[in-house]
Amino acid sequence: MDESNRSGRSPLTIILLIILVVIVPLAVGLLAAPRLIPEPKIGVIRLNYEIAADTAFEITEQLAYARNDPAIKAVVLVINSPGGSAAYSEELYLDVLETRRQMPVVATVDLLAASGAYYMAAAADEIYAKPTSNVGSIGVIAFLPGDVYLEEDLLTTGPYKAFGGTRDGVIRQIERAKFAFLQAVETGRGEKLTIDPQTLSRAEIYTGVQAMEYGLIDGLAANEEVLRRAADMAGLNHYEAVELYPLTFPDGSGLTQPAFQAASLDVARLWAPPTNLAPGLYYRHVTQSGGQ
Repeated sequence: MDESNRSGRSPLTIILLIILVVIVPLAVGLLAAPRLIPEPKIGVIRLNYEIAADTAFEITEQLAYARNDPAIKAVVLVINSPGGSAAYSEELYLDVLETRRQMPVVATVDLLAASGAYYMAAAADEIYAKPTSNVGSIGVIAFLPGDVYLEEDLLTTGPYKAFGGTRDGVIRQIERAKFAFLQAVETGRGEKLTIDPQTLSRAEIYTGVQAMEYGLIDGLAANEEVLRRAADMAGLNHYEAVELYPLTFPDGSGLTQPAFQAASLDVARLWAPPTNLAPGLYYRHVTQSGGQ
């Protein structure tokens, strides 16, 4: 008698058992794997605005989304901003540092990363730019309080309650904020920085090429190259780049504003070397003409 007949199983039955026991579960596993183990992702966050309460909220929410999504293994910050509020720039700096503790964070500059926008970028693991990007303006701008005066009908519990302080006191506060900014840049860039603090405190804007020479950035690269660099830092061979704004605000609850558009620049004046300016606090005076 045939051995298969003695066992009560025909070859066809054995083949069907193999299909049911081995091949079907394997196929189901392959189909379910992307859902159970999602493909690694690199989150892209774009700062295209001046830094204020609403725009800082959008960025911090996207950074929080990246930290809480196990599929996101790195973050790329694409920056095109003139900076803005000092306090909110500091918040973004600290939030990028928090994110950097969990995953690589790489910043790339499109047109401009000035003032608070560069402050935020200084917290990233690496910074890249284009050759003609504008980088820098490391300093602080603030309005001084007006003259102190007495108002008969205004009662205050302190002489400076209505004014915030003396003018020289505010100047000292601005200087402290400037040194905090400089310290953040020196800490973030470390030994890569080749420009001295006194020169850096002049708050000049540099091209991408100059910024690379001074160690303010790590190199010149297109955004696609920066994505690959972030993937390398995260140890990824295969990944998907995803925009985090629509994922973070799927219901449209973000406070989207028009993308920042830089005003036309007087290139000759912008890149003219300063003439013996000592480090310190400077005032900017702009005259208007034509009855505007």
